[in-house]
Amino acid sequence: MPRRPKSRYVFDIAAYQRIFRHQRLTNDLSVECLTCRSPVGVHEPYSHHWLEGVDAQHLKLGLQEKLLLKRIEREGIDTFILCDESAVSRTKDFLLEAGMHAVPRLLRFLNYEANRLQVTIGFYVNVTKQRMYYESSPIAIAHHLDIEETVDMVFSLLLEKISSYVLMHQRVPLEACTIKRLKVIVKREWNGKLSLPLQYRVKCDGPAPGSIKESVDLALLTQSFINYHGQRFGHFPISLRVNLFSLRVCATTKELYVVPYLLRSEDWTNTPTFLIQTNVTGEFQGLHEIHNVHKFLKEDSRDHVFECRLCKSHFADRTQFALHKQISCGSGFGVWHMDGDSIELYENCMQLSRDFLHFPWVGIRI
Repeated sequence: MPRRPKSRYVFDIAAYQRIFRHQRLTNDLSVECLTCRSPVGVHEPYSHHWLEGVDAQHLKLGLQEKLLLKRIEREGIDTFILCDESAVSRTKDFLLEAGMHAVPRLLRFLNYEANRLQVTIGFYVNVTKQRMYYESSPIAIAHHLDIEETVDMVFSLLLEKISSYVLMHQRVPLEACTIKRLKVIVKREWNGKLSLPLQYRVKCDGPAPGSIKESVDLALLTQSFINYHGQRFGHFPISLRVNLFSLRVCATTKELYVVPYLLRSEDWTNTPTFLIQTNVTGEFQGLHEIHNVHKFLKEDSRDHVFECRLCKSHFADRTQFALHKQISCGSGFGVWHMDGDSIELYENCMQLSRDFLHFPWVGIRI
């Protein structure tokens, strides 16, 4: 599996400005990311850096989209079909569009007001005059920022399974397969505590040695943040000696990183520190206490390779390795042979908004 892009995030002071820069490192050359660059006055709070600019992590839902989601919930629709509408076979382009855009956008939409999604993805495959259906095992997505990476890995494993199967049984390569339809089954869950993105869950954020955190009134802190957030001239109580951080996603590279939102103390070890948690639309959900700030913010080592003991696959990234184990190497994936003359008829279908989802999704009432 590929490594994550190598980047650094810095604040520079120039004249009367403090400038946040995201610099991507490619072949030992530093490339400035223009979508993340954010200048503010040198004495302004760090939160002002994130008031404007491109928001690559949140979804904008209007009243119509929220009503559609309520209808999906009310009618118990959990199966969604996407078909390639082109007249000619274009399997590679269809799967690329579905994996990068169509499926992640659908799941982000369905994630609204849910704590967790149980997702199953299946491909309908035609090869050498045979019809087959390949399906993943259900996988839990506990945070909306894990959606794209999870979909990417499930798609990759499905294609690996298809490639191995048709090569062994039909003696043809993957390129001989035609895929013009896929199915996504989504179980939305509302119970359970808030989770961090997997990239930060795997850090095992335990207490720093010798740390003695000051006590903090969490109710006052939460209400103060709600009153302060999004305000250029908001006031945050001086009595709250805390440090706050928030999550950002680069619109260009899709990298996830943590940035300072409010810094009240440079005593990182003993100052109560929290990560601001928001849902898929950017609405405030709560505060997660960071126990070991240095470990939480530290970039993972890049010189370690993880090996799966079951399938012997190698990973240069801890997050992808954790995701691979969560899917159990794809061992629960299945394949079904379908009658070549069979026709699937769904009488209870609902066309989803193409204007919002950008793709011709159909919801199935089972």
